[in-house]
Amino acid sequence: MTETMRAAFLEGHEGIGSLTVGRRPRPEPGHGEVLIRIAAAGLNRVDLYMANDGSGFRHELPITLGVDGAGVIEALGPGCTARRVGERVVIYPARYGLDEFTRRGDQMLSFSRAIPGENIDGCFADYIAMPEACAFPIADDLGFVEAAMLPTAYLTAWRAVTTAGQVRSADWVLIHGVGGGASTAALQFCALRRARTIVTSSSDAKLAAARERGATHTINYREQDVLAEVRRITARRGVDVVIENVGADTWGTSLKALTGGGRLVVFGATTGPNPPADLQRVFIRQLHIIGVTIGNFEEFRTLVDAAERKLFVPVVDRVVPLEEVREGLAYLESGQQTGKIAVAVDPALCG
Repeated sequence: MTETMRAAFLEGHEGIGSLTVGRRPRPEPGHGEVLIRIAAAGLNRVDLYMANDGSGFRHELPITLGVDGAGVIEALGPGCTARRVGERVVIYPARYGLDEFTRRGDQMLSFSRAIPGENIDGCFADYIAMPEACAFPIADDLGFVEAAMLPTAYLTAWRAVTTAGQVRSADWVLIHGVGGGASTAALQFCALRRARTIVTSSSDAKLAAARERGATHTINYREQDVLAEVRRITARRGVDVVIENVGADTWGTSLKALTGGGRLVVFGATTGPNPPADLQRVFIRQLHIIGVTIGNFEEFRTLVDAAERKLFVPVVDRVVPLEEVREGLAYLESGQQTGKIAVAVDPALCG
């Protein structure tokens, strides 16, 4: 008889109501895979997209949601030699194939990549089977909740700030929509690099929280003209880097806010993916537009190390039990959160 486990899974794409918390078959680790008992997982906006639409992501229903997760290795599949049963791990959020991209160290670009919760069953479950190489060990004093926040939002922000944005202490950086998980993480990493940051939000409370986390200047975009304020703050020079995760509503401002040779790093388009390109501005000002979706193994190792060394602490707005994932998604959809929303899959492990 097939063993089952608890899981939060989609049976349709009609919204959050399509998500069921029930029983699904427990996976078995294949060759080169480990079975991980999930302690904590993290909510992401892609969970909402999957619930509301899911088009463009190859998948079959039912599918267990949850890109991010951390836990304990329960069992090893054949051929595993690097990990051990009982080891505490955080999950790199993508299976991958052996192709030109992985050979050069860009696992997230592999032709064969498969993302938990998007293409394959994810982390909103008691167990998940993943390739051994995707199980990254974590120190005993890094909590599972904090570790589970790292794979998507924090890894994306790490790559955006360090690799793509190449943010330095002398730089001005504009971050739109501070308060979300990735934008909050980007602010934390810019602060680590002692860059000068300008952040926007429609919430005074979120702006106040951003100042506590190192924001140099804040702009309430409901009450102030963002571009005019950026020009005033930088003495009309403009910023060196824009962290863009809003899309159509802010794209024009992002391009105009950049100084010559500036870098626009984009990893989201919540208000629409097709803004006017403004190509003349791009080539006349010699702007760089760089897309980011998570990072590679090396960046993930560096990020986990930084978290273990307490160089930053992931910002967690609230923790919900697995049985209340739908309520957590509704809160995420409302946009009220600051930072990340975690799921305590196994509260006993989460502490």
